[in-house]
Amino acid sequence: MDFSPWVHTALDFFFPAECVYCHDFAGDDRTLIFCRACWESIVKLRPPSCPRCGQPYRSMVVMQHTPDFLCGDCRLSPPFFDRALSATAYTDVIKEAILQFKFHQKPALGKYLIQLLLSCLPDDIDWADYDAILPVPLHKIRQRQRGYNQSVILAKILAWRCNLKPMLANLIRIRATGVQWPLKERRQRKQNVKNAFRLCFPERVKGKNLILIDDIFTTGATVNECSRILKKAGAQSILVLTLSRAGLSDT
Repeated sequence: MDFSPWVHTALDFFFPAECVYCHDFAGDDRTLIFCRACWESIVKLRPPSCPRCGQPYRSMVVMQHTPDFLCGDCRLSPPFFDRALSATAYTDVIKEAILQFKFHQKPALGKYLIQLLLSCLPDDIDWADYDAILPVPLHKIRQRQRGYNQSVILAKILAWRCNLKPMLANLIRIRATGVQWPLKERRQRKQNVKNAFRLCFPERVKGKNLILIDDIFTTGATVNECSRILKKAGAQSILVLTLSRAGLSDT
């Protein structure tokens, strides 16, 4: 909900708004729970990058020595998705924003996170090319603990903003996997999510161009396993969108 400036002023008088990252007074010029200065400091990912998985390259020179411009991982083990794009590097303010969004009952941040995502996507994406958008699912136990699936919120907002069809209850998680972040090796992450998903209505994705959305891309193991299930059911193409990319040593 958007409030007029005088309402913000009244609220700040009785309940001073503090930026959750820098802890300074946020004032009227803020993005929900962040001050404008902190929000604008978020590191956005820009080209060049791998055209398949979105892994950022350090310079354009890499492109000259990379067959088909693909990174080593995509050449050695091509992912099941066709393209993956992340808006930001998972550091500092965006890291705090996603933590607040997921674990601290701040679903309203979804609107601002989708705005950020859209501002970072390349111009060559034509939303009319896609038949539906699916969120990466949570297991029912974890969703009950958290109260909501942050990826469902992102999918709903993006669907509304871009006139996409949301497909929210088709792809489900059938196995309560452990969290991915403590697992450092790609092999461990891949094994952790293996056979953890299924489609309730596989015929609904056959021949479709789909968007799969999640909050963070690290090794891509989770979205790749989801994409494997979708491709197995006959999906034509899959675009993976994530708010942020973790594990970048140099952005």
